[in-house]
Amino acid sequence: MNEFEPGRDERRDEQLDAALRSAFAPPPAAVFAAQARTVSAARVRRPAWPWLLAAAALLVTAWFAIDRARRQPVAQQLGALWVAAYEHALTSGFDGGSCCEPTFDLAKACQDQFAAKLGVHADAVKLLGCYCGLPTGGCMALLARAGTSPVGIYVVAAGHDPHPQLPPGSALHLARREMGALVLYALSESAAADALAGFFVPSN
Repeated sequence: MNEFEPGRDERRDEQLDAALRSAFAPPPAAVFAAQARTVSAARVRRPAWPWLLAAAALLVTAWFAIDRARRQPVAQQLGALWVAAYEHALTSGFDGGSCCEPTFDLAKACQDQFAAKLGVHADAVKLLGCYCGLPTGGCMALLARAGTSPVGIYVVAAGHDPHPQLPPGSALHLARREMGALVLYALSESAAADALAGFFVPSN
């Protein structure tokens, strides 16, 4: 029997082609539209707070970086002013030269300038007076002796502490102590922390 029949192969191909088109036909446009609406609604319902939190974290990080860069030159400049004032006091007669005002009331001066109390134990630190020579960046500058060591004491408000830095290569020592509403710095040729131990905040 002759299996060849004119047109039979063409009809078979057409049937196969139609079956394939039917099997792999894309869904109607309405199905795509419904899926798009579902995805859009899911995105709208997604909470926005993770993105807001990330943006806030980036802003805070940027602010701290800018603030640190802004304060660093101030800290370096203030440290240089304090070193210059200390060295000026040494060359001018530390214990009673022209740059020292001996008639100085520490408690009254701190109350007037900072609205805060501060006292000093005379047996621990000998307060010589207020430094009145070169600029010291608006802080209260005092001259004192801890034992035989000349010490420059710098008093600033705790809320405006610039965290000064000594100039690179400086042989001086800078110590810091927080005392309530005030922050005290001691600058000396030797370890200066002992000088700050003699100060106290009066209880009344």
